[in-house]
Amino acid sequence: MEKPTRTSLLKEIAEFLNEETEMYSMMHGALKKLVSGSNFHTGWIFFIDEEGKHELVAEEALPPALTHNKCQYMTEGTCWCVTAYQNKKLTKASNIISCSRIVKATKEHHDKTDGITHHATVPLRSGNEQFGLLNIATPNMKRYSEEDLELLESVAFQIGSAIKRIFLTDQEKEAARINERNRLARDLHDSVNQMLFSLKITAHAAKGLNDQQAAKEAFQTIEDTSQSAVNEMRALIWQLKPIGLEQGLIAAIKQYSQFIHVEPEFEVEGLIDLPNTMEENIYRIIQESLNNINKHSGQKRAKIYLEQNKYEFKSRIIDEGRGFENNKLENNLSHGLKNMKQRVQFMKGHIDINSELNKGTEIIISIPL
Repeated sequence: MEKPTRTSLLKEIAEFLNEETEMYSMMHGALKKLVSGSNFHTGWIFFIDEEGKHELVAEEALPPALTHNKCQYMTEGTCWCVTAYQNKKLTKASNIISCSRIVKATKEHHDKTDGITHHATVPLRSGNEQFGLLNIATPNMKRYSEEDLELLESVAFQIGSAIKRIFLTDQEKEAARINERNRLARDLHDSVNQMLFSLKITAHAAKGLNDQQAAKEAFQTIEDTSQSAVNEMRALIWQLKPIGLEQGLIAAIKQYSQFIHVEPEFEVEGLIDLPNTMEENIYRIIQESLNNINKHSGQKRAKIYLEQNKYEFKSRIIDEGRGFENNKLENNLSHGLKNMKQRVQFMKGHIDINSELNKGTEIIISIPL
């Protein structure tokens, strides 16, 4: 099979890296494409921490001598390239004249090296940040050409950029999780905790009541407040785990709407078939919109427009309730609206929140596919 040109290989690797979101799958896949699409025979990637400790995180077609005993020679001890990387003396793609790892493996298993004697190495970086090393080797090759090293530099830059992107995405996800936990904690404090405190006060007062009617009213208050606390707790649990989403986005929205006693009116264009992560985020956005309608609008009806084509997903959630002054929105975003904006930003989409006093609120989101 004919090898792709350098340009087409770099394009293929770039397209793969842009689509991949899992760190180790990304590195294994990129390394495999590099080896299969070039004259390199084998390759491996080290992650290196701030203390200089390295970890073998990806390898492709290593000879048996180097995979012996769970890649013992690759995982134990140090070597020139790792030390030079840590000392900031390795800044570009370079030929390694003698690799202590290959030397050790050759001494013990000289007939299982597949002709690998020397390798080239390059740091994985994004801007001023470095993450580790990309190494490649070819049988019976002691020195790699400038063209080989340039290719290695280009691929290392692509992988380094992808690592940075995934790190940032993971940080955004963690920030979103923390915000979600904080919001749930605030909701527990502001709703369930206050209801329970009210129950305690009412129950304490009821103990001293001698009037039968007053006692009956007190116990009715306790029952009503307990039911409200149970309902609020269920709503919070529902927010932690989407119920019904396995049956599709619309089914889940209908189920949640029924739970909080909001009546949705749907208008759907196209087949709504979204990736799992996107579907959950969109569900959370619509769920928060319905919560706001239930709690703040004074209405129990919501119009929900959903549209999907091959380029994007769009949604509009409309109520005709109390609304608010739109010009004060940016400085007075509730935690729920902030979470909605964060979710849309995570999906690289766009959100508009339009409202007018006594004329309702409209939330418009568009997400690229």
